[in-house]
Amino acid sequence: SSVAMTADPDNVMYSRFPLQRLESETLRDALLAVTGKLNPKRFGAPIPVMEDSVGQIVLGEENLDGERKPVDQVDLKGEEFRRSIYVQVRRTRTFSMFETFDAPAMTPNCEFRSSSTVAPQSLFFMNSAAIVEFSDFFADRLIKEAPDGIPQQVDRAWLLAYSASPSETERDQAVAFVTTQQELFTNQQTDWDQPRVAKEALSVFCQALLSSNRFLYVE
Repeated sequence: SSVAMTADPDNVMYSRFPLQRLESETLRDALLAVTGKLNPKRFGAPIPVMEDSVGQIVLGEENLDGERKPVDQVDLKGEEFRRSIYVQVRRTRTFSMFETFDAPAMTPNCEFRSSSTVAPQSLFFMNSAAIVEFSDFFADRLIKEAPDGIPQQVDRAWLLAYSASPSETERDQAVAFVTTQQELFTNQQTDWDQPRVAKEALSVFCQALLSSNRFLYVE
């Protein structure tokens, strides 16, 4: 507020909560919760990690051929959607998403977690298979919970991602964006039926929401 900025401009007296990015584990849990995939199961064995075909450490049970190359992925039966506290911790194999967003170093008595802003974090939201999958899950949830059309889906997405309703301007811009994406896919992907066009357009919108600073940061 203006009062706080006048009385405590440098926040020395903690008159306001400083802008902070979600920690790596909290970010993954938020993505699971918003997209409707969070598995609330407690206790039990950890979620295993493995190295994929390009050297990234991902969630999954290692399944190698005779040349020690990854082959068909083992079905974890929904265990991969449990909270991040259950992700297996291996010092030699840090889960790539956690490493990108500054997970604490796996060294004895480490009590420090660094905070960086680097290009791989933006690239994760732009290009990673994980964020594309989360966006698809989010789109599926919106289609199920708001089947009446794009404006309702935008309202629902905004509420889930930001815990707030969009302004009239934000809603109009979002609806226009999804509509434009539908037109683009209809013209470019002539073999797609209308339900797929609608879902893919909504998925692109969902990826934009999940990639935003408003989702990534808490103020």
